[in-house]
Amino acid sequence: MNHSGSVMKTLQSIGAASVLAAGFGLTLTACVTHEERSRQAIEHFKQSTAGQYHSASGAELIIVPVRARMVTDEAVYVERTDANGTFGRLVNIELAADGVKILQRALAFTQEGQWRNLRETPELFTALLPKDVRPAGTCDIEPAADMNSVSYSCGGSPPEIFVRKQ
Repeated sequence: MNHSGSVMKTLQSIGAASVLAAGFGLTLTACVTHEERSRQAIEHFKQSTAGQYHSASGAELIIVPVRARMVTDEAVYVERTDANGTFGRLVNIELAADGVKILQRALAFTQEGQWRNLRETPELFTALLPKDVRPAGTCDIEPAADMNSVSYSCGGSPPEIFVRKQ
């Protein structure tokens, strides 16, 4: 094979490699785009639900985005106070396979007393370990279109409307 033939073979190989790399690049871009969309949907949910609320029954609800990396990647802390006391849950947030619905899995603290005042000291969430929580069913926190209220149900409780405190 002469020199121009080997150059031509090398150029063809480079061209094939470029096409292959471009194909992989498109695949990686699609994955990043889906992952980015998922992250944005979860972030939008966390920001649109965060706040302090009250219900017609006099109950109060506080929702705070938190970082509890040892337990879950995305979470909010939900604290409900009513005549029976104060109950807190860590709620794991995920995007469903359909790419639209937000899945909310409640986690109860295995030693409730050990994790008091989490709202006042959110840095404690970074110390949570998997052994510190247990599954507690699902939650359904649904923000209203105007983001001034949420419908809240967790662990099988009936849905209740909470209005954002001003």
